[in-house]
Amino acid sequence: MGNAIGSEAMGRVLDVTDELKACVRDEFEPYEGVYRINDFGEYVSEEDWLNVWAGYPAWWPHAWMLADNGQHTSDEVSRMSVEEIEAAYADPGFEPEYAFYTDAGEEGLL
Repeated sequence: MGNAIGSEAMGRVLDVTDELKACVRDEFEPYEGVYRINDFGEYVSEEDWLNVWAGYPAWWPHAWMLADNGQHTSDEVSRMSVEEIEAAYADPGFEPEYAFYTDAGEEGLL
């Protein structure tokens, strides 16, 4: 496969967490799509998620989601190529533990 993305690129991907945290909310529209972004139970709207990642390469949110999320450490992800990141993210066996996509439920509260 291609070259590993490296720890510097992985660090830049993980730095986007600060931008995501700036979008954290407690209330959403009923059944609105949301992303849980950490093990603290903080959520951002799907729209905010897409807006934050819009300025970055398409593989960045996939690398972010894989890193330290139950199956791969950020160090392991840094040793993957973009192709390997995309394959791992698309793998049906990948089940994110802390950060994942869901919906806000009937009340719009999480």
